[in-house]
Amino acid sequence: MQPTGIPVDPDQLVGQTLFSDIDPSALESIARGGWTVEKRRATRILGRGDHLEGLYTVFEGSLKLYMLSCSGDERVLRILRPGDTFGEAIMFNAIPSPVFVESLSPVRLGYFPRETITKALSSNPKFTFSMLRSMSMIMSQLIHDLETCCLQNALQRTVNYLLREAEASPPPHVEIQLPAPKAVVASTLNISAETFSRELHRLKDMGLIEINRRTIYLRDRDGLLSAAAGLTAKPETI
Repeated sequence: MQPTGIPVDPDQLVGQTLFSDIDPSALESIARGGWTVEKRRATRILGRGDHLEGLYTVFEGSLKLYMLSCSGDERVLRILRPGDTFGEAIMFNAIPSPVFVESLSPVRLGYFPRETITKALSSNPKFTFSMLRSMSMIMSQLIHDLETCCLQNALQRTVNYLLREAEASPPPHVEIQLPAPKAVVASTLNISAETFSRELHRLKDMGLIEINRRTIYLRDRDGLLSAAAGLTAKPETI
């Protein structure tokens, strides 16, 4: 599975997490070996069982990385946003994809074949370090998600998600834009959309947040921290 498209502009790689520590000449070399791919909303980029001879980085838009149960239920593992990458493990290990990736909005992606990536890794230690750091961060996030699903109730999952998103938002870290519909965000927390919505309104009624469609404002961080610590809620059935 090797898409083609227009060549990547080196300027598109500036600010991308995976390429942030690479000097301009190395960026130009990597860009020459890749393509820019544009897809509409609700387009499947990668299917379970597909082989991928490269990796993708997200320039614009958002995507969901998910699995399907035997009954067809969807479990979203990650919401991919600008700066994120996917396909590394599939490419390096030459294994069929265990997941699906589908666009949540119109997207612009960079695709880089294995040959381009391995050449950059062998010639640029900084890029090797960036790749290791990127894959380690993904592993760390998966471990965190596993801990969340096993040890936290619905309210704690919701609060911890809001606090994590707030830290990643611009100062003063109180305004959150949900990166996807509530049902998709809820799936990343392994709770239903109804439960996620209920817990958000519960926090609103407690005076801890305000909600304006997909924008959420944190009003009482200490109160949210207490909720995350389980001081204000009993475990609920999800």
